[in-house]
Amino acid sequence: TLLKPWITPPPPAHDPYRSWLVSPGSLTARIVARCGRFRVERRFQGRRVPSRDEVRLIGLRDKQFAHVREVVLLADETPVVFAHSVAVPRDLAGTWRSVGKLGTRPLAAALFANPRVTRFPLEYKRINRNHYLHARVRAAGLAPPATLWARRSLFKLYGRPLLVTEVFLPAILELAEPC
Repeated sequence: TLLKPWITPPPPAHDPYRSWLVSPGSLTARIVARCGRFRVERRFQGRRVPSRDEVRLIGLRDKQFAHVREVVLLADETPVVFAHSVAVPRDLAGTWRSVGKLGTRPLAAALFANPRVTRFPLEYKRINRNHYLHARVRAAGLAPPATLWARRSLFKLYGRPLLVTEVFLPAILELAEPC
């Protein structure tokens, strides 16, 4: 089966997830501004064969291992985002070494604090139970609805890619606007 491509136009204006999906800055900073307590819970970090479209974006060949990090972002102990990042393993010993040492710190700290990091345009996708990311959300111990919005962006540092995908969980819509 052919996978529907990721799209660059965001969802329509009436979609309740739109403001979260199109926000250009740090998603972590936006969540932190709307909750009393923020934390990152790491669910997986290690080598795994990425999906076919991820392989293409980070420059690996099919069936080559990538370094994958999966975390859940929690606002006041409620899961609001499942984040999935993929990099070429050798880059974690070089260009992206700070990413391999994050532990439970947010990836945004490494990306948005470094002016040399370039962010490419956001892409969006509505994923369902057949999508590998939906399966990863379930594997992380979450019980997602049948469909979820996700966005992804490629980051580059000294020409080396890091792909970051954020899957929005329904509780994100409950976060109030900051004061």
